[in-house]
Amino acid sequence: MHTRVALAAGAALAIAPALAWSQQFVAFESPHVHPMDMTPDEGLLLAVNTPDARLEVFTLAGPTPVHLASVPVGLEPVSVRVRNGGEAWVVNHLSDTVSVVDLATLRVVRTIAVSDEPADVVFAGSPARAFISCSQANSVEVHDPANPLAPPVFLTIEGEEPRALATDGTRVFVAVFESGNRTTVLGEETVSSNVNPYPQDQNPPPNAGTAFEPAERAGNPPAPPVGLIVKKDAQGVWRDDNGADWSPAVAWDLHDHDIAIIDASNLAVTYAQGLMNHNMALAVRPDGALGVVGADALNHIRFEPNLNGVFLRVLGATVDPSNAAGAQVVDLNPHLDYSTPTVAQSLRDQSLGDPRAVVFDSAGRAFVAGMGSNNIAVFDASMTRTGRIEVGEGPTGLVLRENAGHIYALNRFDGSISVVSTGALTETARVDFYDPTPQPLREGRRFLFDTHLTSGLGHTSCASCHTDGGMDNLAWDLGDPAGAMKPFNQACTGGIGAGCEDWHPMKGPMATQTLVGLVGVGPLHWRGDREDIGAFNPAFQSILGDDVVLTPQEMSLFEQYLQSRRFGPSPFRNLDNSLPTSFANGGNPDDGRVLFTNAPITAGVFACTFCHALPTGTNGTVTSAAAIQETQSIKVPQLRNLFEKTGFDETGQANNRGFGFIKDGSIDDLFTFLQFPGFQFSGGAAGDQERRDLEAFLLSFDTGTHAAVGQQVFIESIGSASAVDQNRLDDLVALAGSGAIGLVAHQKRDGVMRGYAYIAGQFQSDRTGEAYEPFELAALAQPGSEVLYTAVPTGSEVRLGIDRDSDGHWNYDEILACADPADPISVPGSAQAADLDASGEVNGADLGILLGAWGTPGADLTGDGTTDGADLGVLLGAWGSCQ
Repeated sequence: MHTRVALAAGAALAIAPALAWSQQFVAFESPHVHPMDMTPDEGLLLAVNTPDARLEVFTLAGPTPVHLASVPVGLEPVSVRVRNGGEAWVVNHLSDTVSVVDLATLRVVRTIAVSDEPADVVFAGSPARAFISCSQANSVEVHDPANPLAPPVFLTIEGEEPRALATDGTRVFVAVFESGNRTTVLGEETVSSNVNPYPQDQNPPPNAGTAFEPAERAGNPPAPPVGLIVKKDAQGVWRDDNGADWSPAVAWDLHDHDIAIIDASNLAVTYAQGLMNHNMALAVRPDGALGVVGADALNHIRFEPNLNGVFLRVLGATVDPSNAAGAQVVDLNPHLDYSTPTVAQSLRDQSLGDPRAVVFDSAGRAFVAGMGSNNIAVFDASMTRTGRIEVGEGPTGLVLRENAGHIYALNRFDGSISVVSTGALTETARVDFYDPTPQPLREGRRFLFDTHLTSGLGHTSCASCHTDGGMDNLAWDLGDPAGAMKPFNQACTGGIGAGCEDWHPMKGPMATQTLVGLVGVGPLHWRGDREDIGAFNPAFQSILGDDVVLTPQEMSLFEQYLQSRRFGPSPFRNLDNSLPTSFANGGNPDDGRVLFTNAPITAGVFACTFCHALPTGTNGTVTSAAAIQETQSIKVPQLRNLFEKTGFDETGQANNRGFGFIKDGSIDDLFTFLQFPGFQFSGGAAGDQERRDLEAFLLSFDTGTHAAVGQQVFIESIGSASAVDQNRLDDLVALAGSGAIGLVAHQKRDGVMRGYAYIAGQFQSDRTGEAYEPFELAALAQPGSEVLYTAVPTGSEVRLGIDRDSDGHWNYDEILACADPADPISVPGSAQAADLDASGEVNGADLGILLGAWGTPGADLTGDGTTDGADLGVLLGAWGSCQ
């Protein structure tokens, strides 16, 4: 029997009542995949609360969900699936785990470690097995639910980012999120060579017969030679947007695998092709066909004026799994003809943007949730649009309750669930749940995602290319032959303006860069021709087709949101964030680090860090074209997400993607890049090993988030804990003690979910005066009261462990005082203070007293000197509270 350790007088932990949001909230913003589900008896509705690292549980006694409980799971939960009436599996994208939740006791009873960035889970086969998509690992893991900790079967998926899953019971369908659209890029040297089908090997090639559309601006100097995007047509010919055949220049081929079809019995994998380049969600129709929704980019078309407002289509596809080659694809926005970049707002409001969920009723009617358009579009069995329902911000999940005539939509961006009548096609109620996302970030996020707010046709946004804030892993030629030269105004490597030319408007293809991690990496864009985020403001009109650009206040909110975004941890670093000693390419990342930071491998003088300064990999300058033997000067880019750019091989016939690492995506791997003549490695095999070492280091580059963040240890009892779990827990405690990470724990104890945060060498509980030594907390674990430890970003341990709403009052203290730990307005004392007639309950009589004192100090519950809306909020938050 272990007793708790009470803090002695004078030993109270020094914790600020409420940290600034920038210290305690880290915006990873992991993409939802299947964020909501319902139990078979329709008694419970389950929804992931991604920024709060919890599963929200609602009862469904009536049509409107009633909140029942919040269950701490792993970091960034993105999917939940009910396995049976008593168990749900929650997929934690950042923790690389699946939490098995017992729905009777509302606690995690098992934690399953899986491969990098898991996205979804379904159960299929006989006996049923669990199929878990692991998006960054490009795999599906097959687990035995009866023995979930047994080694799984690993299935390689030939495609980038397998995410959403569906099943008909005997087959599992896997949507490949970044399947590509049969486009690839030719490097500028190839375009200028004798494979060029135009006279005199013209580069840039024309896009309208023998000329440019729009016409070139008079007085501009000749455009620099550039690369070229080509697309494979139905006959297998690689053509540019002018119809010219470039097939002799393309020695590789692309998978274009949109849907992987897994036989649940023998685990054989086949593929459906030819759908779209982003397969976002899928579901099985009543007739057994597969319905898929997503988007397709028109990146093979050149020049910003030609793409303005019309660069993307939102699509739906119907696939017969037994005849995958016969897929039918339709535009989900049939009211748009794309003849103009801008239409009236009433037409924009009809558009569906960024679809992230689809469900079918028994008649084959489809409901599709538009995360970017804040609506649900309804289609009949022939995929003809029949209706539209406005819901909350960012709907990402749909659950159909057909017999009750309702569909539920999880609204990611405002932390709510919309209740929709499937008959009247209207929202009938909206239920909020606690979302800790700071208000400035919520407001700024709209300018990345909201398609009705930011685009001329209502179906696109910045996130159409910067998918979920990251990359679409394509390249685009957004130059403008009619554009003006832009004077160079940035720091050029070697001095201001030294050797860096003015920027030409015909820039050629540029690979989409991530919007994550923008702090300290300016100037922006591949050429450094955007001084800051504000310099992209004209793109709201010139690319998205909107009527206006953002106001200074709006741009400030947008910038604040983007600068809050963080990369997840590197999947290749050790738990202590050190580099591994070996890598899949045969290199040694730590030896590569030495080369990167110390050895003068550039012209025998400079180390890589001269330009690619640590920790981000950029020194914020532009490198002259002459210095890097390019046709244009290039900004030194950050290196923190290089591991996300693999999958292209210019010598292979089975590529997951058609774009690689450098500005236009034309270098397929870093080993090839490191064969640049300016680099001075050793000769022969020794030099090749050095290149492999350096490549391994670059692919293991520090993302800025400690590698341990998200890691979990589940202790059922101290006696049954494995040596591996005990050692990992010791490692996490040591890392938390050093300040490298934060560490929290959760436990169902005496029927109440309790939380702990590791601070100053102890696990402070969510009750004042109660703390535990690490071994004492672990000793409290027992079946039914297990302890789940989670490593979190430094500074977020108080919020995620013991003060959920960051109001300065710890969770269990609030529960004991009849306050709500998930409501910053409801604090200890507020319930009692709101009992204005001292009846023992906050009810209508107290509301009458408050309204009678409106505008006076008579019922001032907040202490601001007057009775107003803030006091009404306190009273309503305490409504019916116990005393």
